[in-house]
Amino acid sequence: MNRSGMVVLFFFLASCSGAAEQPASLSETTLSPGVDRLTTVAPTTTVALTTTAVTTTTVAPTTTAVTTTTVAPTTTAVTTTTVALTTTAVTTTTVAPTTTAVTTTTSSVNPSGSGYFPFNSSDPALRNCLIEVFGQALYQELNTRPPSQSEGAAMGPCMGPARTDGPDSVDLDHQPGFGSTVSCELGAPPTPSTGWIIENDGILDYQVLGHSPGRDIGGAADPRVVRLDDGRYRMYFAQPGEYGLGAAISTDGVNWTVENPMVIPSGKGGHVSVLRLDDGSWRLFSAASMTNLPGEIGVSSFVSEDGTSFTQEDGYRLTEQDFPYGDINSPLVIREPGGGYRMYLTAVPEGETSGQPGGNTKAWLVSATSADMINWTVDPAVVIEDPDGLDWTGIDVSHPWVGISETGLFEVYSGGGGPVTKRTSVDGRTFSDPLYLPLIGADYHVEYLPNGESRLYHSSGTMDTGGDIRILRSTEVSWDVDFLVGGFQRVEANNPDSLVVVLEVCVKGSSSRPLEIQLLTGAGPFAIGERNRELEASALSVRSGYPPFQSTLKIPEGEDSRWFSGGQGVETLVRVSDGVAMKEWMVLTLLGGQAE
Repeated sequence: MNRSGMVVLFFFLASCSGAAEQPASLSETTLSPGVDRLTTVAPTTTVALTTTAVTTTTVAPTTTAVTTTTVAPTTTAVTTTTVALTTTAVTTTTVAPTTTAVTTTTSSVNPSGSGYFPFNSSDPALRNCLIEVFGQALYQELNTRPPSQSEGAAMGPCMGPARTDGPDSVDLDHQPGFGSTVSCELGAPPTPSTGWIIENDGILDYQVLGHSPGRDIGGAADPRVVRLDDGRYRMYFAQPGEYGLGAAISTDGVNWTVENPMVIPSGKGGHVSVLRLDDGSWRLFSAASMTNLPGEIGVSSFVSEDGTSFTQEDGYRLTEQDFPYGDINSPLVIREPGGGYRMYLTAVPEGETSGQPGGNTKAWLVSATSADMINWTVDPAVVIEDPDGLDWTGIDVSHPWVGISETGLFEVYSGGGGPVTKRTSVDGRTFSDPLYLPLIGADYHVEYLPNGESRLYHSSGTMDTGGDIRILRSTEVSWDVDFLVGGFQRVEANNPDSLVVVLEVCVKGSSSRPLEIQLLTGAGPFAIGERNRELEASALSVRSGYPPFQSTLKIPEGEDSRWFSGGQGVETLVRVSDGVAMKEWMVLTLLGGQAE
């Protein structure tokens, strides 16, 4: 994959920025991870609480309304403001878009006694809730050992919202100086969802490969993994510049060493597909510029006895002239359950080149079939069009991986410049609507594990050091996150440079471990970036706590504008983690949903 070309221009943000300078009120948009649509909430900046009576104050459009309630760490503050169960005493304030309503309440943690928190807590309300959930006998036992994952999930409702009715209140790491734009709906019961464990945060980087750091000369991308007869794994990976296609070897699928730094020379393609043949040899497919027609893309095939030394076969298996589009790329070949083979590719519009500067305006997932992997016939019935082109999902059909799950469903993982896109199909020809997963990356490859979990490999890295490969494993969690989009707001009414991006982070469900909201900067269309604790301290009203809880996120525009064309200064990535599993979203994609 050519990193420099696969940049997504999120043009809608320019219009968002412009709209922020008008005196009209902002609207909030609810984005639910794992679904493919956004629900628009009626425009309002009124904060509503569902558990306590609230005070309503109308503030003139250019006035800053500030209400402050401070709770001492071990005492109960007497105040005329009603304290909500979310550890924030909120005054309901109707404001114009340029007015900031700020309310601050702090609380503290002071678990007492020996044993395991929260079962050693002296808070009577917390203790009574836990006894009601577990019974007296199990409650006493849990004071002598840590809870299991299922027990931790069961006690989640007792742990949050954060309690303010006892000396052992559960702390939400609260940051003063924030006012919510709207209240989250946090009362729904916990439901299982998929989180992701980071098994290896970056393999095959520029240092391992002996390259220099940098976006165009760094590490690996475009992983493709095969299983060997002896139980080991082999990964084929693309490299920038003159380095070509390399191969790495692993005994566990997580830790890798370079096996062959160049199995195919540069210019022969990078995002490949490799299949084992009946005689034990290997066939590799790759898309690259045709030697007899420079600028035209053709799919070539290569064969190898050992999987590391390949010889190109004569001719081309397919060319872009076989499809009514422009460039084709990223061939992925699978064996069909009924016999024969199917190839999936990405196509871009006529007149555009794959990965062109500024990105492609649209893309399609297309397909062809073959009985022998040499002669291929285009299947015109398989055409998945990226429904919106350069929208908040990025190019969600780019660089597809296709596999057949244990249930017999065809599964497609694809996307670039947005969240992971997953589609399913019964026959491999007609696919479901897209499901957007809470992960950011590109160039996905999936391995199904014996325990029913999935291992996901994808291109990662930073814009400063270049690419690497991140490895994740799926796991079930009992918490989830929604976002309410507040859009762009001015901190100072008369200062056009004081724009901040406002999101309400709604952490719901339950967890035996506190959840932490992390911010990563330096993210780009194909880069995760690096954690920015300084930004977390200034941009989040609540940085951690037991769910359910709400945090207001305010990121100054221009905080994270990076190297790429179209950068809007809010390329920050939001990650929520329970210390084991995580989910993540890019602020650009969340704001893009508002542009829908």
